[in-house]
Amino acid sequence: MPEADVDALAREIFDWYVEHEPVFATHMGLHQSDGLMPDGRRQAKLAEIKAGREFKERADAIAVKGLSTSKKIDLLALRNAINLGLFEDTELAFWESFPSAGQAVGSALFTLFMRDFAPLRDRLVSITSRLEKSVQYIDQTKGRLTRPVKLWTEIGIESNQRLPMFLEVIERAAKDALPPADASRLAEASARTRQAIGAHARWLKEDVLPKGKGVTGIGAAKFRKLVRLRELGLTVEQIYAIGKKILRDSKRQLKALAGEIKPGASVDEAGEIVKNDHPAAFPEALAYTERAMREARAFIAAKDLATLPPQEELRVIETPSYIRHVIPFAAYSSPGKFEKNQLGLYMVTPVEDKPEMMREHNYAGTRNTAVHEGYPGHHLQLVCANANPSLARALVSATESIEGWAHYCEDMMKAAGFSADPRTKFVQVRDQIWRACRILIDVDLHSGRMTFDDAVDLLVREAGMERPGALAEVKRYTYTPAYQLSYLIGKHLIQRLRADVERSMGDAYTDKFFHDTFLYAGSLPAKHMRLLFEDKMRGLGRLRRKGL
Repeated sequence: MPEADVDALAREIFDWYVEHEPVFATHMGLHQSDGLMPDGRRQAKLAEIKAGREFKERADAIAVKGLSTSKKIDLLALRNAINLGLFEDTELAFWESFPSAGQAVGSALFTLFMRDFAPLRDRLVSITSRLEKSVQYIDQTKGRLTRPVKLWTEIGIESNQRLPMFLEVIERAAKDALPPADASRLAEASARTRQAIGAHARWLKEDVLPKGKGVTGIGAAKFRKLVRLRELGLTVEQIYAIGKKILRDSKRQLKALAGEIKPGASVDEAGEIVKNDHPAAFPEALAYTERAMREARAFIAAKDLATLPPQEELRVIETPSYIRHVIPFAAYSSPGKFEKNQLGLYMVTPVEDKPEMMREHNYAGTRNTAVHEGYPGHHLQLVCANANPSLARALVSATESIEGWAHYCEDMMKAAGFSADPRTKFVQVRDQIWRACRILIDVDLHSGRMTFDDAVDLLVREAGMERPGALAEVKRYTYTPAYQLSYLIGKHLIQRLRADVERSMGDAYTDKFFHDTFLYAGSLPAKHMRLLFEDKMRGLGRLRRKGL
């Protein structure tokens, strides 16, 4: 049966990645391969591409006709993910240009170290095994780097230089948690990894960097194709126009809010008032972030805005050292689908040697970010998505539904009454300007109409961002095309969907119905999320007609 074929294909794809990508398995909450590292050779990546093409043929051969709506969505979303993955691996092929060994090793260790799925002692044993295999993995990745890009090579060098700081944290934990012999084994494996990553950084600096090209965009044609494959239902021109319009509207709104913060104040003056109202030191900022998270969660429960899943938890931590240079403010790491305890990690980046960045941890900004990263933003959405039983949807992570949802929540929570004061609203609107700038930069940078420095200047000038943060932001934009536009465009699509659902349902509509349907559907592409709502509303209509 076609429905069984969809499930079988999803299972086969999932099992392929569990077998060949042990870090993926760990991230999903499957721990049989926690002591392994993936194959870093070029041949391994080519084998993945070959498997992807075979999966595409299988998916395209399954007829949509006759499938239930749920299975139709599974199949269409799976096709979308396969097509995007193949495009990224074959036509963009950043794996040939971006030296990611340092980040990959750090990520492989991070999940094991930070998630409490087993006693720390057991997780450290797996970390030791991964460290012992990291030396070979680091060396293997050299064969992938055939088209180096100068900026990305510099990022790779910095990642390698920062990884030892994270290794030191792991070693300190091992001294207290492991017997002396096991702690010694981990320390030796860590030392060898440190030597390998140091040698890799020198190789990048001396041999690769001089050959690096100055590319900072994928080109207009590839960017258009990428947007088309995303199935957003919008052209590049329409996306750009939305960014322009929201930028204009938000700037007017920001000017009005400045007057509410202080009568007669300019936007810059109000921005200084907001940014200068921050904790004295980073530990206090971390503690305030934790408090804001708890308050946002309590607000959702009190207002009955969404169903909070059982066994979920959000922990606030410092951003690991090896990725701080590309995460200037904050980020979120989701729990694995199969973890019993759905523990999410909200990472906040210390100021390090940039004291001016303490201004980015202002109180108003922290409360707004608590909504975006935690409740009901990334954490709630992703733990709810994990509850969906479909294995196909576990393989799908539509950026417009993930980032768009978190951005949508900023508006929604303020409309519901959470932190609706002028200062927090000012930050939220300024962040909206930042997201509008991201659309313009995303399109113009990758279409060759904007330079790296122009993009940094735009964020500083229009979004009021501190220059170190703007530099880190734009570095990431260069290797994540069509990702940055997803925040504001995703929010736009969700708001449009909500308006359509509310209009269709009339008095029967509730925010909780809309939010729960979206949250527990999985991180579906916008096009397929709309199919789900249309089917659910048809079912509700039939029940109403029957008087049920």
